[in-house]
Amino acid sequence: MTSSFVETAKSRTAKRTYDPIADVESYEEGLSRFLADTTMGLTKKELSSSAYKVKVEYFDAAGDDKGYVNMYAADKTAYEEMASLLAGNEATETAAGIGGTASRESAEDTWSTRYSCAIGEDTFTVTITREYMHITGFEEDATLAAIEAWADTVAVFGGEEAGA
Repeated sequence: MTSSFVETAKSRTAKRTYDPIADVESYEEGLSRFLADTTMGLTKKELSSSAYKVKVEYFDAAGDDKGYVNMYAADKTAYEEMASLLAGNEATETAAGIGGTASRESAEDTWSTRYSCAIGEDTFTVTITREYMHITGFEEDATLAAIEAWADTVAVFGGEEAGA
């Protein structure tokens, strides 16, 4: 007898892109709004992971680019501490072996936070980054509609603020 696969779920993915969020404070405010929201009907919202990347470039005395450092942190506080430590810190400039200066390239910083979520029996992942929101593993049209309707009200996630 030959066994057959039986479909048990349909896993769908959707991605919403938006203009890059200008600063980590605005990003954190968007995350706070996601966590505080009750309109989506989420029955589960658990932090799975987060990553904050800071980039600092090093230049020699002539202003020539001599290298860069990317550092990753798990939260905003550690991210800001790393940026402060690396940019303009004489010890790190000396350690880089260039004898020049360090420059923070905040436009190249990235932030990403992932949540395990559920609406009723539909379980899925929501990833929120500086440039997009990604919903992975959902099955129901209503799930996508609920999250999209909410995101439409949040400017940093490509929506319009309510009452604007």
